[in-house]
Amino acid sequence: MGKGLKDAGDAGMTTTFFSAVNRTTSLRRVVLRVTAGPDKGSQIQVASQRITVGRSAVNDLALTDSSVSGTHLEILLSDSQGILLRDLDSTNGSTVNGVRVREAWIEPGTKISLGKTELDFLSADAVEVQLSEQDNYGAMWGASPAMREVFAVLEKIAPTEMSVLIGGETGCGKELVARALHDESPRADKPFVVLDCGSLPRELAEAAILGHKKGAFTGAISDRAGAFEDADGGTLFLDEIGELPLDLQPKLLRVLDRREVQRIGETQVRKVDVRVVAATHRDLRKMVGAGQFREDLYFRLSVMSVDLPPLRDRGDDILLLARRFLEDFRRLRGMEVQLGPDAKAALMAERWPGNVRELKNTIERAAYMAKGGVVQPSDLFLGRRRPAQKSEAPPEASADGVLPAPEYGLPFKEAKQELLDGFEREYFKRLLAKTDNNLSRAAGEAGITRYYLRELLKRLGMHKSSKSSGDDK
Repeated sequence: MGKGLKDAGDAGMTTTFFSAVNRTTSLRRVVLRVTAGPDKGSQIQVASQRITVGRSAVNDLALTDSSVSGTHLEILLSDSQGILLRDLDSTNGSTVNGVRVREAWIEPGTKISLGKTELDFLSADAVEVQLSEQDNYGAMWGASPAMREVFAVLEKIAPTEMSVLIGGETGCGKELVARALHDESPRADKPFVVLDCGSLPRELAEAAILGHKKGAFTGAISDRAGAFEDADGGTLFLDEIGELPLDLQPKLLRVLDRREVQRIGETQVRKVDVRVVAATHRDLRKMVGAGQFREDLYFRLSVMSVDLPPLRDRGDDILLLARRFLEDFRRLRGMEVQLGPDAKAALMAERWPGNVRELKNTIERAAYMAKGGVVQPSDLFLGRRRPAQKSEAPPEASADGVLPAPEYGLPFKEAKQELLDGFEREYFKRLLAKTDNNLSRAAGEAGITRYYLRELLKRLGMHKSSKSSGDDK
């Protein structure tokens, strides 16, 4: 267990407390100075685990150099691994100490070149960051410094009217953050409305946001208020905002700026009082740089940004959460279940690509499978969605016989994402085979940017099988 975290026993309730609690943690502050190019003399100091550089204003270091891409490169800071510079599939590439790179480990004194601009990476000094003294906020739990840092930020911004953009991988708990911000705000007794931008049919997305008048379009059989009207006085949570079609983004921006909506088919304007919290698992900075997300909408949504750490970076939070999920199981099912020592080790060794959501599903399944009330590694089925059985039939195919049918035992969003990932994996597998794994040709045939295709392949674990065109070498 982590320092100061005490376990009261797996068979009963788990209690945590902090003795001599650490109220601060160290965060590296990066200093970058422009030594050549149109922005010579500019300098930034940023205390963040991720810094981006490019021509777009959304970057930490925004350059005016026209030979620099919108979001050109990023610098990632890790206490355990060091400082990594990564080129973000830029047009003209990134150079470190005279060598063109896609990724490179750097240290203070490194010379970085991009386009006509040269940078000095001067330092990465440690600064103190305030931590919350609590190990939970709303329905979220975590004793790690990473989560207590998040809690400290949420405690400060919840009572405000600021728009908040929540980032993080799928399954990290972004909706829990949005709910906690609402529940701890002066709007707590007003509506909390969720609009999942990723599941909106294109033809109905505008109506879902603005509302519509009866007869405004086919299927509009009655007057209907949109999400902003439904959330009037409260909080509107725009989940997966990165999936909102580009042509609808100006309409959303107009509502955010004017605080008024006009239903489709009406001339009447209705005032709305709504706090907006948005979330996405995508990197909106990269999307802005690639022209896939409006820069002005990004700034409107990200008055304050909160990034949730992946579960694999949260240390003993894995066991803390596992025990809490077992507590919930005991309370609901009346069955006494605890984690065996080997199961704890297996949980800590897992990478958890599905994060907290995956851990919760794993623990619930293991609680049912455990014999004698003790969860063993074999009950966790790590790396497999369900137990493999010799008599088990192959996965049911969809109507076209190509993709597996969705897993109807999963929540809607997980089942939808599973099916969508299956489609994308099959589509790009065939596309890459057709184009001899050439990334530029494949992007052209798919009608998307090469950068966007590369990011999709990374998410699907397929990027190693692809290759760039000759001009990228």
